[in-house]
Amino acid sequence: MFRLHRILLLGLLATLTACGGYSSSSEAFRRSMRAGVPAKALTEVNAALGVDRTDQMPTEKEADIPLLLLERATILQAMGNFKQSARDFQLADKWLDVLDLTGDTLGSISKYLFSDDATIYKSPPHEKLLLNTLNMINYLALGDASGAKVEARRLVINQKYLDGEGEAERSMLALSSYLAGYAFEVAGEGQAAMRHYGDAVAAGGLPTLKTAVRELNAYSGATDERVKAFYGDAKVDKRATADVLVVMQTGMAPYKIPHRVPVAQALLISSRGNRRGRNGLSSRQRARANSIAAKGLVTWVNYPSLQRVEGQRTVSGVAVNGQSVDSGVALDVEERVIQQFEQVQPSLVAAALTRVLARAAAGAITEGAARSNSKGGALAMLAGLVLQGAMVAADTPDTRAWVTLPARISVARMRVPPGKHTITVRLSGVERIATIDAKAGGFNVLNFSAAR
Repeated sequence: MFRLHRILLLGLLATLTACGGYSSSSEAFRRSMRAGVPAKALTEVNAALGVDRTDQMPTEKEADIPLLLLERATILQAMGNFKQSARDFQLADKWLDVLDLTGDTLGSISKYLFSDDATIYKSPPHEKLLLNTLNMINYLALGDASGAKVEARRLVINQKYLDGEGEAERSMLALSSYLAGYAFEVAGEGQAAMRHYGDAVAAGGLPTLKTAVRELNAYSGATDERVKAFYGDAKVDKRATADVLVVMQTGMAPYKIPHRVPVAQALLISSRGNRRGRNGLSSRQRARANSIAAKGLVTWVNYPSLQRVEGQRTVSGVAVNGQSVDSGVALDVEERVIQQFEQVQPSLVAAALTRVLARAAAGAITEGAARSNSKGGALAMLAGLVLQGAMVAADTPDTRAWVTLPARISVARMRVPPGKHTITVRLSGVERIATIDAKAGGFNVLNFSAAR
């Protein structure tokens, strides 16, 4: 009887200690960023990192630390603290592994009985590439073309994560390649810059790219077969003008939340993985899940779903000294996040179903152990049901994702004469203004990402 009571107590403790996962722990700084208060978000993410100050770094690579460093780097960038943002991005890049569900057979993604989020965070490919992209913005905003070139080279290495993916996934490389080209151009390496601009065109292009190619070709003679249609008779006096690039990050990308569906619906979702030949359940596992659902042993499956953020700001115009300049969306991050999630969703649900099977098996074992140590069959059944219920409550789906990412990244680019200039960005009813002192032959990169 003592062992039975112990089993019941352990089940109760598991239920009481269940938590809401990353979607709950990240809510504070996600909401602060959404409200346009990055300073408050910084305090909250430092608390999540277990540090008191922004100059402090975590000492150990615990489960969520690489992800929290991404969050803090994004918040610091919004505050204009580009140096510390670059530092956090670099450490996160060093610690991050990249998630690959395409070849797994559910062995690694379903080995956790209670929770998927028990291990070091692994980023999906789009997050790894965006890390390098946003860090290039940091170095360019600091006027450090050499640092931006180093980040561009890291980007080229990390592009391998999209090898074999579809056109939609590769299209996110347009902005990354454009910024890499810009870094080499302002560093005086025209031919290398043109190669990156060619990569950007091959990935689908973006606003201001044609003008950049035409002007680079005109004053440097750099060429690339992929962009020769853009050449023209542009007249550019690079030494008498300054280059200005404006980057605008608006909105908030979708984030993951825990979601419960009936076992039957979960089986339907996971079957999409079977049709694609990816990460589906075996016929034996599906039969066992159907049997468990029919007996009413476990009726719900917990897995992460995606939540869009409504009512987001967008860029309505950019002006220099009151004169409008061309601008446009260079990367729709929201679309990429949704595409990536839809690709892996069957795998996530299949992994959740394997935990259903594990819970049912654990409950059956507990019930059998209780029966062998007590005379009451009812109490034995209760012990099994309590443990199953505790596992359901403690089973926190992995809702980890880079939640401070913008929904969209837009760009504007222009040449200005030397001197002071006022840059105005209009964002759905609000304005953000910055003043620059342009130097002849120099460059200025401005980032606006505090107002989401």
